Amino acid sequence: MAEIMASLKKLFAGYSMWFLLVLLYLGLGLLIPSILTPVNLQNIIVQGTVVGCLSLGMAFVILVGNIDLSMIAIAGFAPLIGIYSMEILGFPFFAGIIVALLTGASVGLFNGLMVEKVKIPSLIQTLISWWIFWGLVLILTGGEVKSTFSPEWNWVGTAWVGPIRAVIILFVLVVVIVCLFASYSKTGLRFYLTGGNRVSAQAAGINTSNIVILAFVTSGTMAAIAGYILSARLGLVSPRFAEEWFMPAIAAPVISGFSLTGGRGNFINVIAGAYIVQIIVVAVRLAGLGGWYEQLTQGLLILIAVLIDIFRKRLIGIKA
Repeated sequence: MAEIMASLKKLFAGYSMWFLLVLLYLGLGLLIPSILTPVNLQNIIVQGTVVGCLSLGMAFVILVGNIDLSMIAIAGFAPLIGIYSMEILGFPFFAGIIVALLTGASVGLFNGLMVEKVKIPSLIQTLISWWIFWGLVLILTGGEVKSTFSPEWNWVGTAWVGPIRAVIILFVLVVVIVCLFASYSKTGLRFYLTGGNRVSAQAAGINTSNIVILAFVTSGTMAAIAGYILSARLGLVSPRFAEEWFMPAIAAPVISGFSLTGGRGNFINVIAGAYIVQIIVVAVRLAGLGGWYEQLTQGLLILIAVLIDIFRKRLIGIKA
């Protein structure tokens, strides 16, 4: 019995975010019963795929002690380039998707090189990239919505595979790949070592500069995936594309246990954190408190995330 209790305690400690997710959802269901309906549950799961992808990308950058503010601009810019490669260059839709992913990775590479080689702080560099690529989206779209994509491009966002939305299957596949890469590969371990103690990681022969650059490349790629999913779901790209997921993408990794100073975090818990944030946002909307209240909620989520990180460090004896 003692061994069983110890195992349950370890399970709860390692995956407490998932227990919190279930309790939060059921608790909000008592206050807002409509959130428990199958339709709204499906909406939460589908909408969470975007913030989930963004949060996973952000987690890699946070893990190495940096931050990426350019993700939302990449989420708009990357699919737009993919779509134009199809319309102007005549690429087939799968090549357009590859172009979109390569675009996101390239912006991430640009951010990583500027941070590591030019030594621009990540906060400043990614803010610069945000404005540059947001500006390019505005120029390319003329400030208007870009729509009427090919049915093949939109398939992931609209199709069903049996009783399951295709976008959910794609998201699960992405999550599995990311979690296996982060937890079981040598490169994944190097992310943790670099963020935990960069000097020690360098002494162990790790090229920490390349690891940080790779973190930004991964972040850019995940932002491109999020942008593709959203564009396929909505059938459009707009100048303010994915903007509402900016704050949640930052809050989710920190709420789920990633330290803002790097070195700690469990990627599977990021998904629980992302859905916790998504449920809160949906609850605010269902309660009829959208608009300004939604912005207030997102700001409070960031505050809560930072406070959680500070208290977690104090609890385990780490100075902020």
